[in-house]
Amino acid sequence: MTFKKAERTQATLKIALTGPSGSGKTFSGLIIAAAIGKKIAVVDSENKSASLYADMDKGALAGIAFDVLDIEPPYTVAKYVEAIEAAEKAGYEVLLVDSISHAWAGEGGLLDKKTALDARGGNSYTNWATITPEQERFKARILQANMHVICTMRSKQDYVLEDNDKGKKVPKKVGLAPIQRDGMEYEFTTVFDIAMDHNAVASKDRTGLFDGQVFKISKDTGVKIMKWLKAGKAAAAPSPQPQAAAPRPGPAPAPESEFPSDDQAGPKLLLQLEQFAKAKAVLAKLGISEEKLWEGIHMFTGKNYQVAHTELGDFTPDQVDGIVAYLAAWEKNIVEKRAAKAAKEHAHA
Repeated sequence: MTFKKAERTQATLKIALTGPSGSGKTFSGLIIAAAIGKKIAVVDSENKSASLYADMDKGALAGIAFDVLDIEPPYTVAKYVEAIEAAEKAGYEVLLVDSISHAWAGEGGLLDKKTALDARGGNSYTNWATITPEQERFKARILQANMHVICTMRSKQDYVLEDNDKGKKVPKKVGLAPIQRDGMEYEFTTVFDIAMDHNAVASKDRTGLFDGQVFKISKDTGVKIMKWLKAGKAAAAPSPQPQAAAPRPGPAPAPESEFPSDDQAGPKLLLQLEQFAKAKAVLAKLGISEEKLWEGIHMFTGKNYQVAHTELGDFTPDQVDGIVAYLAAWEKNIVEKRAAKAAKEHAHA
């Protein structure tokens, strides 16, 4: 292994726009898309809202052309992945995915799928073994796409009271956390949080262009980002892949299951879940209830990682390893205490 000097390369941009409904995410996404590429595609799960901006003859979107693919429920990861791959294959420079919130919390999204798995029975925590790999596949397909990708995410909404120009308290709608799996927003190059007054701030910005600024997204926003990108070193062309031999004729493949198989879930995750289930079963035999088990886990993760998730799938792989080790130590402690107690009682018998 040899270290080399770090250099910024002209990788594809991955941008996220978050905000409550009506804040202007689609509008802003199209403005940025037009500034960073000419051939634009939109994947629309927002009731064809993007098409309302087609053929504009005035305003910021005047003259901007784009193609659209409307997605209807159920909002499965497979539909999104297929749409991204279709855009990539068609040679689009920029893809606006509006929005990725539906893949997580929409009808037929991953949370719906988790609910269906729980309804079938089994352990609510280990059912994430199916959901987490799908989320990771979705995330990877966005980040590895060979084109610029802009994703919108709805934000949870709340109201705060503010003084108006007459000194009276009036309600104002504000956006909170984006509706996607926790941490999804940290995967992007830049994340713009848009308020109901259409002003934006960068909650994450690897470009360093928008730190501490409050502004309305415009064509200049995309121009600045592209100028920053082009200042980097040109990315090396990917190495040609060897041509695979043509497959021999054989029986037709079995239809794809509704749920990922074990190999799709990933060996690391499955091993961790198996270890967790075994440790949990042993502690259950030792009299530790489900409630007591998670009380202990939350004490451990709160102290060591400053998190206390309620689902095993929300922890990082390293944190799950720590949890499994903690459960093993808990089991050992119980067994040793009981053995010491039994020996003491035997000695006094």
